[in-house]
Amino acid sequence: MNRGSSRSTVAVGLLYLATALGVARTVDFAGARLETVLHGKTECVPLTSVATALHGRSWRVADRFVMVLAGDSAAPGPEYVFRADSIHALCDGRRVQLPAAPVKDGDRLCIPVVALARLFPSSHVPELQALETSRQGDTLVFTFKARCRPGEKMTGLGDSKSSLGYHLVLGARPDSGFGPQVAILSLTPPGLLKSVVLDSSGGTDMTFSFTQPVAERLSVLSDRVELRVWPRPVRAIKRIVLDPGHGGESPGAVGRRGTREKVVVLDVARRLKKKLEKQGFDVILTRDSDTFVSLADRSKCGNGQKADLFVSIHANASPNRAACGLETYFLSEAKTDWERAVASRENAALQMEDSGPALDPGDDVGLILADLAQNEYLVESSELAAQIQEKTVPYARIKDRGVRQANFYVLRNNFMPAVLVECGFLSNRSEERLLRQADHRERLAEGICRGIVAFAKLYSPKVNGSTSGGRDKKTGQTKS
Repeated sequence: MNRGSSRSTVAVGLLYLATALGVARTVDFAGARLETVLHGKTECVPLTSVATALHGRSWRVADRFVMVLAGDSAAPGPEYVFRADSIHALCDGRRVQLPAAPVKDGDRLCIPVVALARLFPSSHVPELQALETSRQGDTLVFTFKARCRPGEKMTGLGDSKSSLGYHLVLGARPDSGFGPQVAILSLTPPGLLKSVVLDSSGGTDMTFSFTQPVAERLSVLSDRVELRVWPRPVRAIKRIVLDPGHGGESPGAVGRRGTREKVVVLDVARRLKKKLEKQGFDVILTRDSDTFVSLADRSKCGNGQKADLFVSIHANASPNRAACGLETYFLSEAKTDWERAVASRENAALQMEDSGPALDPGDDVGLILADLAQNEYLVESSELAAQIQEKTVPYARIKDRGVRQANFYVLRNNFMPAVLVECGFLSNRSEERLLRQADHRERLAEGICRGIVAFAKLYSPKVNGSTSGGRDKKTGQTKS
């Protein structure tokens, strides 16, 4: 990592740690200064504070959070209904899609700051006036300027769904000239930029597409937001570490017919190893027999072998016997109860070993630091997970449970793209029967292989106009 990116990582780390220590930030809204809460990268304000600023009141009914604004003596004002983690809200019976979902903070609900302009169009927010582009070396800079009142500031929320796309929402109201500026930029994209699409609702939701994988940095200043993008360093994917979960005295999940996770995943990993080697990759298994390998040693294996990818292979279990399907995880804080439950089950092997000075899997600050150390690989890890899901689900004819994120110990401190694949549920009678079949395990291995190859083609260097896919073992040269 270069010095500039190190400074950027430290800056993000200080922001996370400052939030963890309770350092408050504020935003001006409806004539009041509201204290904000940072959830991940999303700056939010408590719904109770919004209600107070708008002279209304709020309360909770089961899983819904209701806010009613002040009206006249004859009737109350508009009613808003929210649910945590849902991007849809009801505004006086009208369904509204939010740019980001509200989140629970203890017993209260917090609203993303960037959603305020859409939820309360009559309230004063910065007015978006101009979009400017410039180049600084190989970096493309988009600058969004707004007219702000004294003490007011712009807000923005960006999300990298993949290295080829970026979604940006600005906490502002666009003037009449903003849309045409975006349209002109899309007609004449400079270099890295493929297109920019503005949300049809007339808001400030923008989706950027790029011609090659990029890294990005979003800076929110007082009266403007700057988005910087630059090409990611191109590198060949040559060496892959496959990690069959559990082993030895740790059987993992056990099906009702006695099928043990440790046996199933070792077989899938061996099959996958052979397929990847035929594609020219160097492949290393963290275990190639029924032996116990600590979670710390598994995560160290990738770094010690100077690997380019780390793929941990597991089988799932659930108290809900109907649960079935494939899901692929990358390292991040779990967002749902299910993700936390799966991470807890897979991290349970820590109880069988002396973890020494390694990070406590429940330590939030430790996870923040691990996340920061892996910061430049998080987008790639999520993309690797997406490629594996996309290729494996139809080939193995298995239910798609999607890409998820959770705090898996085995993915920590792997300074490379790293994912964990849950190949199916041994707690499901039908899926246990499938996982006992060699041809189904073969299809799983083939699907995962196809996902890894697709990811490698995206990130590997171009050779004579085509994309490389591993290394030829006889010549040592990159295969095209």
